[in-house]
Amino acid sequence: MTTMFQGGPTMSVKSKAAVIVDKGKVEVRTIGIPAPKRGEVLVRQKAAALCTLEQRFFTGVFPTYPGVWGHEVSGIIEAIGPDTYTPLKVGDHVARGCGSACDECYFCAMGQDAKCEVEKMRLKGQQKSDRDDGIMGIFGLSQYSVVDPRNLVPISKDIPFEHAALSEPIACAVASANKLDIELGQTVVVIGAGAMGMANILVAKSHGAFVVVSELDAKRRQNALDAGAHAVLDPNSGDIVQQLKDMNDGRLADVVIVTIGLGPANEQAMTLVAPNGKIMLFASAHPAVPMTVDPNVIHRSGIMITGSTSKNRKDLFQASLLIARRIINVEPMIEKVIPLDQAQLAFDEAIKQENYRIVVSM
Repeated sequence: MTTMFQGGPTMSVKSKAAVIVDKGKVEVRTIGIPAPKRGEVLVRQKAAALCTLEQRFFTGVFPTYPGVWGHEVSGIIEAIGPDTYTPLKVGDHVARGCGSACDECYFCAMGQDAKCEVEKMRLKGQQKSDRDDGIMGIFGLSQYSVVDPRNLVPISKDIPFEHAALSEPIACAVASANKLDIELGQTVVVIGAGAMGMANILVAKSHGAFVVVSELDAKRRQNALDAGAHAVLDPNSGDIVQQLKDMNDGRLADVVIVTIGLGPANEQAMTLVAPNGKIMLFASAHPAVPMTVDPNVIHRSGIMITGSTSKNRKDLFQASLLIARRIINVEPMIEKVIPLDQAQLAFDEAIKQENYRIVVSM
């Protein structure tokens, strides 16, 4: 039964959650989730995908324990806090973004909520927990969570929760495409056909681009074609610059999106981009890798090198529409769906390089 919280004494619900308790170790615990206050809603979360953020907490890159993470999430509005204005209603299916912008810092004031300074600290575990159990996190890998409704977007009830959860990574690709201002008929090369490579392939194609994928692994090259890429480049088979020219009327790419955080991928991008073209460094590198660029090449060719991390609310809304209206199909991004009770297995699978997204069902 749906419960409407009307204020008064603090109420809470019991929720199973995947708690990262130490490097490489996850426990499924029952935790308390507070009643939503003013400006909050309670979400019954149904699916959460394991992104590199969760993997970095799990592998100790961000050693903050105990923590309940998960930011690629979908679910159902269960309750709305008192005196909370939102167009969302109890029972609505929603997709959730990465976090809640503070709306007070410089970046939020400038409409760049993806760069919110307060949220950036929280996502890296740099703020202390205010819970009695000391658990940090954004609680996406929990059956219930209290969320700022501004960080939710509605999604059709006939879309599987596993697909709706991928609104957030698709939104990151949308943010990248919006920044690149991809135009109809342009040639876009995506370097890497992993999960986020797939996201960029799907979004670039939705912009009307001729999408070419550069990928070392033969199986992933075929996966890219199956997902809708128009052509692939095989770096193992000789000169990929010539390969690109042969399929692109003798020209290089208008846009190159690098979805692998490796130095050779960055260097490859420099060889594939056309004069006045754009390079998007979409992937982060851990550890960081230097990138050597001849400033004269940039000066003479007019190329632009930029980056993109996360998304704004607009990007999340656009991503949810792409999925809800079936303009794109995110199924190729999903490797496996694993129940919450097997959270340790889900994380173990998520860090395997050969796997696409692991989605935890709740």
